[in-house]
Amino acid sequence: MNATVRRSAYALAAAVSALLALVVVTSTQADAAGPASTVRSKYFTAGEARITCPSGWEATGGGVGADETSTMRVTRTEPLRNSAYTPIGWKADVRTSSGRAGSGTIYVICAR
Repeated sequence: MNATVRRSAYALAAAVSALLALVVVTSTQADAAGPASTVRSKYFTAGEARITCPSGWEATGGGVGADETSTMRVTRTEPLRNSAYTPIGWKADVRTSSGRAGSGTIYVICAR
């Protein structure tokens, strides 16, 4: 499997995992006060991106998708943690094949 196909497969797997986690959390933790989970996303062009959950919520997953999979690669995708090491968001980095800042969309799944 070449690198482009592998990166595309990883991005697709991250998106599917995020959606499945949302379905599981929402269906098992219904709350009259509002949803038990939410997904946030943000488009970025500066290479590195961060996205946070609403105050009081924790990140349960996340991911990133590069705009151009043939010329860009994901170099980092991991939880964003506060000083208590609680996951409060997601951070990612996308670079072009020449090392310049890439662009894409970052996602975070948040739960109460």
